[in-house]
Amino acid sequence: MLAALTTSALFLTSYLYYHAHIGSYRFRGPAPWRAVYLTILGSHTVLAVVIVPLIFIALVRAFKGRFAQHRAVARWTYPMWLYVSVTGVIVYLMLYVIFG
Repeated sequence: MLAALTTSALFLTSYLYYHAHIGSYRFRGPAPWRAVYLTILGSHTVLAVVIVPLIFIALVRAFKGRFAQHRAVARWTYPMWLYVSVTGVIVYLMLYVIFG
């Protein structure tokens, strides 16, 4: 889990650095796909913000040995983290590969 956290933190850092220096890229796909893209992007963005404090709460509880409380938070955090990871790849593919 620490490796996953480290990898995610490195990715987030590089993502923010890239967009701070390069800017954003507009969706260039067909109009009907724009709604699909924006729905995926919106849910991805909202959940990406929501899981950050949940990740830290789960991490602190695990380090303190409060595993029952850790599991209670991780039960919600883990599926959201997976969703954010998968939808991030889908957003990337829609922007740069499929419709780029």
